[in-house]
Amino acid sequence: MLRILVFDEPFSVKLRLEGELTDETTPQLTQRWAEVRSRLRDRKAILDLGDVVKVDDSGRHLLSWLSDAGVRFGYAHPILRPLIDDLVRRRARSSSFISRIYNFLCSVLPPRMRPCGCSGN
Repeated sequence: MLRILVFDEPFSVKLRLEGELTDETTPQLTQRWAEVRSRLRDRKAILDLGDVVKVDDSGRHLLSWLSDAGVRFGYAHPILRPLIDDLVRRRARSSSFISRIYNFLCSVLPPRMRPCGCSGN
């Protein structure tokens, strides 16, 4: 069983999960995320996992996908902390890699062709 509470705040939308994130409940979170994402605008999405007591492989994949989609993690139950820390580190490495690609492209492409739209260097 999974309970999803959504809190709309001025600068963020928090999804608080309670229960188990398993093969049976990941479709529920996927559907709720689609609803929340459609109304985010410029706000951050924060996932609070403080009351999640079980995550299986399907749940891990969904958390990884959400991380890649830009969701930030709030509080996580101590049992889940290693998983969340790993996802955050992986996302930081990925962001760093993408940043290096953009920097390289900006150094070799003319300003009108740069993916970031900058005119520097």
